[in-house]
Amino acid sequence: MSKLTIELLEEKSQAIAGLPHLSLQLERNVTAAVQLKLVRETLVLDADRFTQMPNVHPCLIGLVEHRSNVFWVLDLPQFLGFAPLESNAIDTHIAILQIGGAFLGLGVYRIGRVLRFNETEIVSPLEFPQTKIPIEAVPFLRGWLPNAEGVGKNLYVLDAEAIARHDFTV
Repeated sequence: MSKLTIELLEEKSQAIAGLPHLSLQLERNVTAAVQLKLVRETLVLDADRFTQMPNVHPCLIGLVEHRSNVFWVLDLPQFLGFAPLESNAIDTHIAILQIGGAFLGLGVYRIGRVLRFNETEIVSPLEFPQTKIPIEAVPFLRGWLPNAEGVGKNLYVLDAEAIARHDFTV
């Protein structure tokens, strides 16, 4: 019998630079990102899955029960000062955040891909020359990345904890 030798090649692991963030489409040409470590899951829900509540902040779409958890779903574009999600939409794309023991759904036009970037690349939210971000959004941003999504597209980095701490009473 011939002797077979199995050689194990040590694969050099490629270092992945930067922290992972999930991109969220707020408008056709406006993208935001939230730290992936805060995202519990993403899903698309039919409009009839929302329980609408009277006398709440206009950007709260409603309550949702999912996997034995009940949480609010926030119309993120409207909350940040953009046009609200279409009220007659058949379904809503949601990123479910878990901050501490609480859940919060962020309703957006589309859930994007995972992006990686370093904290040092984030520009202060107070430095917004020539951006499309409304001033109401600034308290809920950690900053922005110029040209992160391609030529002429800025990526706005959300402060999920600030959004979760916001007082939504009317």
